[in-house]
Amino acid sequence: MGFGKDIRADKNFPRTVRIIVLFIFTFFLIDMIIGTILTEGLDRYYGLGSNAPLALVGHSQTMLGIDKVILEKELGLKVAKYTREGVNVADRQMMIKQLLSDNKELTYVIYGVDSWLFTGEGLSKNSYALFYPFMDDPVIRAYIKKHASLSEFLTHRLVKTTRFNEQLISGSFRGYLGNWSNLKYGHVNIQRLKESIKNNTFRKINTNSANINIFINTLDVLKVSGVKVILVYIPTIDLLNEAAGPEFDRSIQFFQSMEIKFDNVIFLNYLEPYAHNHNLFYDPIHLNPEGQLEITYQLIKDLKKHFNADY
Repeated sequence: MGFGKDIRADKNFPRTVRIIVLFIFTFFLIDMIIGTILTEGLDRYYGLGSNAPLALVGHSQTMLGIDKVILEKELGLKVAKYTREGVNVADRQMMIKQLLSDNKELTYVIYGVDSWLFTGEGLSKNSYALFYPFMDDPVIRAYIKKHASLSEFLTHRLVKTTRFNEQLISGSFRGYLGNWSNLKYGHVNIQRLKESIKNNTFRKINTNSANINIFINTLDVLKVSGVKVILVYIPTIDLLNEAAGPEFDRSIQFFQSMEIKFDNVIFLNYLEPYAHNHNLFYDPIHLNPEGQLEITYQLIKDLKKHFNADY
């Protein structure tokens, strides 16, 4: 074909177009199939669509602090463990909205809290990306659109497999395998913690009023939905708590006040005696397997008392 010749006059042009169209169709078909399979695995892992009457919501502290399998076995009911690393109060609000939409039998939400819950810093700044697998939901899509760049948003909207990072793919496989074990072995380095406190490099409590408003709004949503809320303070180590000063005590008082403000809320504070047992901690804010068992069985004991009172 000459340089100036119309490409459409090439007898191979229709075949070339068909190949390109077939390639694009095949690409998006495979992408859709893989994306659907991975999303289904995540739904299973997080308990979305399971109609579990009880759900756990929180970040890695709750993830490592409570054993879902033991909880289900001892309570005799299905539990959705929707815990994700680095999620802030706004992310958790979206997670709860997902649960309310997908789990029609939802009756109880265990919401993991700590004194740093309303601090703006310290959690993942791109935690919205954890919601990419669910962006076909209009509410989730609007939430992502507020945080992502336009190019990032459009790429993930068009190509489903781009919505999954290594962590999400792992979660999907764990969902298919029925593996909910979340463990970190080892013990907190007390000397390092003391040095960070001495050098004033430990994480401070800097309460953000906007985060408090989001939290209260979330409790309002759950109350209107007829869901009972158990705020659970999975222990943070005593040395860190003491270093945080008066703000730490004020945060505990705030969580206690939620029991008065909302008749559907109870607060379970596991700081005593567990915060003083350093053998239970992997690091200052996360429990090791021994700590996870201690808190899980204490939670089961307390939940049984409250469930018996309800029924």
